[in-house]
Amino acid sequence: MTFNSLVTLGLKIIIGIVVLVLVFVIGVIVYAYVGKRKYEKVTDTNDLKARIAKLAEPYMAKRTNGALVIGVLQNGKEHVQGFGGSSPPDRSTVYEIGSVTKVFTALTLAKLSADGLIKLDEPVRKCFPNSVNIPTNITFRHLATHSSGLPRLPDNFFAVVGSSANPYIRYTKEHLYKYFETAKKLRDPGKPSGYSNLGFGLLGHALELCAGKPYATLVREHVFVPLGMDNTGVTNANVIPGHDPKGKPTPNWDFDVMAPAGVFRSNAEDMLKFLRANLEPDRTPIAAALRECKKPNGRDCGLGWQIKGTFEGLAIVWHNGGTAGYRSFVGFDPQNNTAVVLLSNYGDAFANDDSIDKMGIEILKLASKISL
Repeated sequence: MTFNSLVTLGLKIIIGIVVLVLVFVIGVIVYAYVGKRKYEKVTDTNDLKARIAKLAEPYMAKRTNGALVIGVLQNGKEHVQGFGGSSPPDRSTVYEIGSVTKVFTALTLAKLSADGLIKLDEPVRKCFPNSVNIPTNITFRHLATHSSGLPRLPDNFFAVVGSSANPYIRYTKEHLYKYFETAKKLRDPGKPSGYSNLGFGLLGHALELCAGKPYATLVREHVFVPLGMDNTGVTNANVIPGHDPKGKPTPNWDFDVMAPAGVFRSNAEDMLKFLRANLEPDRTPIAAALRECKKPNGRDCGLGWQIKGTFEGLAIVWHNGGTAGYRSFVGFDPQNNTAVVLLSNYGDAFANDDSIDKMGIEILKLASKISL
């Protein structure tokens, strides 16, 4: 092939790529426009409960052993509905909530900051012994906003836990400290660096060292007790059995040093109390901390929370969670005074199935227009 032929081929490839990108961009714009127009035409048919049930139907149809509970807040009104089996779950049914735990870790951070124990922008290393090689340029805020430069999991995680069905209980603070002895090629903190379970594990561990109390005790004292969340904690004998994406029973997950990334179990009743507190922070004793967590920190992220703008013009504050046998979603729309929690006993995250997330976002969209 001649030089001119290579140049011509290269130009054709570049032009083809440009055309594909343009088609994609135009498609997104058209999709957004159509979706927004459709949303603008929605009128209040007063049937939000029925619409939620309809959204749940296809999800439950694919999950023989599924137990799904959905709770909604709308302008102070509350609705909880369970789906699955002859005895559906209800507001008291307990699930693992996985990474929704991170929101409570971040809120505890904000509360301790409001109390003057720590400052958000000081190095997290202050809490550790000098012998622990924590980078000096990582702050509490970096960890709480996934901008620390740390990877999703420490490099030695899988070497420690192997193929255990209950992996996180095997990873201890000694393993964490060992990781930081040899950690290399970490990204500079301060920029979005990817979702990090490691970052939140380190954050919660730092808080317990600085405060001189176990992590679970700190969260209970600073979050759960003030908000009346009596059914949320590390252990709960009544947790509903979980299932993997194929419907097979799975063991529950337990945690050691990585607990702040995903340890808690809860139910719809407590999660609605928490969401109500976020919609009405001034009615709680931890208002300053709740408001601090919702502030955007230079990108679509607060302290712990994710912040999503939709084509319809909504600004949704949310987080999800996934363990081997469970999936969860919590979110609220401050502008429209609505909130939703979804708890499922299927570990869909391990099949890259985000059905619960999509359902949660869709319910918030509907709740901004349609009454219960």
